[in-house]
Amino acid sequence: MPALSGPSAAYDRLKLTAYSRDAVRETAVAVIGCGALGSEAARLLGLLGLGSVLLIDRDAVEATNLTHSPYFRSPSALGRPKTEVLAENLAAHFPDTSWSPLSCEIADAGFQRLQKCALLFSCTDNLLARVETSYAAFRLGLPMMDAGLKGHAYWSGRVAWLPGGSAACYLCQLGEVKRAELLSFSFAASQSCFADLPGDLILPSTPTMASIVAGLQVDLGLRLAMAANTVDACAWELSLPLPETGWSPFIIPRSADCPWHESDSSLELAALSMDAPLNESLSKASGAEAFGGSGSQPPVLELDWPVCLRARCAACRHLWNPMVRVAVLRRGGICPVCGSSRLHPVQTLSRVACGDPFAAFTPSQLGLPSGHLFTLRRASPGSATSHS
Repeated sequence: MPALSGPSAAYDRLKLTAYSRDAVRETAVAVIGCGALGSEAARLLGLLGLGSVLLIDRDAVEATNLTHSPYFRSPSALGRPKTEVLAENLAAHFPDTSWSPLSCEIADAGFQRLQKCALLFSCTDNLLARVETSYAAFRLGLPMMDAGLKGHAYWSGRVAWLPGGSAACYLCQLGEVKRAELLSFSFAASQSCFADLPGDLILPSTPTMASIVAGLQVDLGLRLAMAANTVDACAWELSLPLPETGWSPFIIPRSADCPWHESDSSLELAALSMDAPLNESLSKASGAEAFGGSGSQPPVLELDWPVCLRARCAACRHLWNPMVRVAVLRRGGICPVCGSSRLHPVQTLSRVACGDPFAAFTPSQLGLPSGHLFTLRRASPGSATSHS
């Protein structure tokens, strides 16, 4: 397929639609998850000529991906990060769009990058990644357009518009037990030794249904994001089993029990130096206007995701210092001695105040993501570490 020539005249067919050149040329979005659904959504964004697209996925191209997207078909793509392969192919076909690949999980993407986006497209195939994407959208006040495939033979799909603010978020859709399970896994410092990932995290997909759902996700997501009138959280379910098909729209109510909607005026987002000790950065932040001006007590760093400082292998009892997010250890950690995945966080870090032992470390040394906007709380007492 030849590359598009790039001049604005190529988009004349869109000038009377919601996707006029003026409307989309400066628009930045992020696509989280670059499998069958995400790669198709990215292709459609390229056809519309969006200004920039941030591609986020931690996985590499595997043989099973070859039927999911034409962009993964090259033998040279095997073993390479999905985001890099996708960005290279899309840039060749859609040069008017800036494609930025990030081979990592959404929790490691850094909020400064995400903050530039007008909309987050959630195209992942597991609930945990959706919750982490929803958290990023919630903290940054960004709308999120979620999509997924489900059902027998995966002939059904769902797209959900989550506008942020006081409207329902992704957590609001989940039952109390599932919500607690997911929050405990990714956000809590401690967890039962016997806890495991939710059983429905992985859903295979089909290219046909991925194309249909991605089309709905991109079209509805962009139109709603660009709309002058605020639309409440809502979803659409599409089912195509023959001989009956269905299309069901519905409103997503905000859950009274969702912890993310509890107002907390003591929290602020701020950029911190990755190479300066936290003692120094937090002391400087105390002079910022957001924290009461000069002379106020330094704020406390509240980690968005707790870090595992020390872990123990349940198989060989080896004790070591992983210095990674607790969710990373729980999801795919391996004992460096025996290779077991039966790991238990012994010491975790969820907050740091000036004068705490770990305030002498830099964010880089603690394994925190670069390009991040960190959550700071106005002077709050509390221990820096917690033990599970």
